[in-house]
Amino acid sequence: MTAVPSPARTSAQRPASASRHPRRPRLLRPVVAAAALALVLTACDSSSSASGGSDGKAAATRVVSTAHGKVTVPAHPLRIVSVHSWSTESLFDLGIKPVGVENSGANYVPPRYLKRWKAAAKVTTGADIDYEKIAELKPDLIVGVDVPYLSKAYKRLSAIAPTAFASFSESSSWSAYPQDTAEFVNGTAQLARLKQKYDDRIATARKTLGSKLTGSSWDVIQGGFDSGNYWIYSSASPVGDILSRLGVRFASATASVGKGDTKSVSYERADLLKDAGYIVYYTNNDGTPANDIQKLFALRTFKELPAAKKNRVVGTPDFLPGSYSDAMGVVDSIEKALGGQTG
Repeated sequence: MTAVPSPARTSAQRPASASRHPRRPRLLRPVVAAAALALVLTACDSSSSASGGSDGKAAATRVVSTAHGKVTVPAHPLRIVSVHSWSTESLFDLGIKPVGVENSGANYVPPRYLKRWKAAAKVTTGADIDYEKIAELKPDLIVGVDVPYLSKAYKRLSAIAPTAFASFSESSSWSAYPQDTAEFVNGTAQLARLKQKYDDRIATARKTLGSKLTGSSWDVIQGGFDSGNYWIYSSASPVGDILSRLGVRFASATASVGKGDTKSVSYERADLLKDAGYIVYYTNNDGTPANDIQKLFALRTFKELPAAKKNRVVGTPDFLPGSYSDAMGVVDSIEKALGGQTG
């Protein structure tokens, strides 16, 4: 994931509450009680192994916490289907090649993932889910994010294979989604290395750019989904969170938006951005403006803004990060924009 090009890349759909009632175990007949006890003991041994038990062997399954409760998943899944772009990008980050992915549109797939994304079978187009295609791929795990349209599909998906969805909330940090995805696929060690790389990247950028970051105020916008309107993002939005880590100040438009919210305003209100030293916006993966924001850029009132006059309008294809590599892509975009500036 806020209006975005497809439900697969959204960060502002209203979360739909959903719950999963656990299956009740069948009652065992007395004649098989001994066998049942043996199975229970075996399961306990397997669970112990998953947590580093004494025999050192990997368990066949693990239990993970998901948006729909506890789910038993393969300890080492081999055929993963991802039905949300954030999960897909995190899988790629972890070095995993899913057999099926969402069709979010090639224009919206960050360039670093495009080749791998194109190579995978497409199993959804927004809320249109091809259940037969997913079943044909014989997944041993389905992962995603519990946005409303996927929450509605959960029951049918979980009938095909164990399904683990990250909880969705408009106020959640973008980093919650790669964390959950890594938990689902037993990739937390790899994720820890990615997180450290991101933390180091932030520290280096702060040291290198210094007052170029802190000496100006920033606004974050996206456009095109309300007729004649663009969207102003809060300082707690995905890009806002990354900018905050970099130590920037926010201009009044972004600073006025509440956490987890966006503000939809008319293109004619470009003046709301007048005190921004820099403006960050969403681009397609080829660098062209995404979601018709160019309609705002074409207006005389926008062209007269200080940020526009000084060519300080910064585009990034990683506007809706789903992974740590995406987040570092935002830092790259900011660093590139400031590289030739003197503050």
